[in-house]
Amino acid sequence: MRRLIVEISGRAFSKLFPERPIQKIRSMEVLHFLRLDYQEVAMILRVEFNEPNISIEDIFRDDLAEIQLLEHETGKEQENRTYTYFIKTLRSGPDVTAVGGYVSLPYEIRGGKIKITFLGSAKQVRDFIKLFDQAGVRYRVASLTDAQFSPHSPLNRLTEKQRRVFMTAHNLGYYEVPRKISLAQLAERLHLAHSTLGVQLRRAERRLLNHIINES
Repeated sequence: MRRLIVEISGRAFSKLFPERPIQKIRSMEVLHFLRLDYQEVAMILRVEFNEPNISIEDIFRDDLAEIQLLEHETGKEQENRTYTYFIKTLRSGPDVTAVGGYVSLPYEIRGGKIKITFLGSAKQVRDFIKLFDQAGVRYRVASLTDAQFSPHSPLNRLTEKQRRVFMTAHNLGYYEVPRKISLAQLAERLHLAHSTLGVQLRRAERRLLNHIINES
């Protein structure tokens, strides 16, 4: 199985999904795909909007969308709020299921660019890319590798970003006693703000602990 990650611009995404005004989104990350077929998509996602008066209904404007707010977090600046939603809506855009394979994580919007991950055979990957070509959408192949992972690993509960910071912290001795690297030094290695890294590590640790406790 191959793992493809493509990046497209916000303008290109709007060409594929004209009903989704993603310019209103500062960042979005799909945490879980619960269903994704030619009829319907159901997912849990985390989103931060560009302005405080924007709501998720401005993005998913179809009347048949089912939206439920699960959690919201407020940053140091009151206008920086992050929301976690459950969303179920009718499928739109190209029929990915027609080529086989699976849309996977990470699936996110950051810095005006959309990152889409696809898992499938070499032929399915080629057919998936053809969907962009047929739609006249420009894209960049960010990564194409063999999909090597254990389906039972607790690390699969983490997003790609959380896995990266957590595994880097582990490998550099952040969890050793005594620690071999401080949070500030780790943040410098990862080119992240000290506070941002702290939040990402706590979220990763919480997901892993929840998985361990629920499985015990």
